[in-house]
Amino acid sequence: MYSRRLLALLFSSIFFIGCTEEQQEPKDEMPGGEITQEFAPTAPQIQIGAPAPDFTMNDIEGKPFTLSSLKGKVVMIDFWATWCPPCIRSIPEAKSIWNTYKKKDFVLLGISLDKDLDTWKQYVKEQQMSWTQVADGNFWDNKAAMLYGIGSIPSVWILDQEGNVALKDVNPLSEGEAIRAKITELLTKK
Repeated sequence: MYSRRLLALLFSSIFFIGCTEEQQEPKDEMPGGEITQEFAPTAPQIQIGAPAPDFTMNDIEGKPFTLSSLKGKVVMIDFWATWCPPCIRSIPEAKSIWNTYKKKDFVLLGISLDKDLDTWKQYVKEQQMSWTQVADGNFWDNKAAMLYGIGSIPSVWILDQEGNVALKDVNPLSEGEAIRAKITELLTKK
């Protein structure tokens, strides 16, 4: 009887330790230990050159916004959330990109993984994030995040004028130059 209890206790300990470790998500670190992304389980992602999955989600005013309405423009999709410190640190880069390209055939689309939509709306206004913002309040189960197989944020995707993926799942904190280079390349290509 004593050995059964010991065995049950051992099994329970292993099970709970495994669940805890499984729930501890990996973090990308920059030199100096700065965390650059938040992670969640993910599905396979779309390949470069493939059509970007279309979706409709409400914008910050509560109006439906459909991705395919942007066809003909270069689109930067920025998956982010107010609860994600690396995402917050990437906002100045997003603002800089927006200010550089907003007068061209370019759209920046923020897709928030926030659950609390009031907090999201207030944060966007306080930070003067004047580009298009959408959210559905479903956290990691955000409709667009699921379609794109998003497993970490911040995550930037660039779509060409035909609505195809030209750059996928890059981190604006460490790959800002690659993002700018791809946008410039697409805007100069006719």
